Amino acid sequence: MKPEKIFQELEDIAETLDIKIIQEKGNFKGAYCLLEKEKIIVINKLNPVEQRIKALAQIFSLFDTSQIYMKPAIREFIES
Repeated sequence: MKPEKIFQELEDIAETLDIKIIQEKGNFKGAYCLLEKEKIIVINKLNPVEQRIKALAQIFSLFDTSQIYMKPAIREFIES
């Protein structure tokens, strides 16, 4: 699966989890936060798509995604 497609799948998962993804430029790696009851993931858009994918996968691994349908390759990626 192409990196852009993986990233899109991860964006869809974020939407399902009611998490907003913000891609901004800056000197940071990315993180998850809760701001006034709004779940937000901030990702550095200057990073290559592979690094952005890895950041999202690490964050999603903190959530219970067992009740969310996702392609087996995406689930494996998150759980690895």
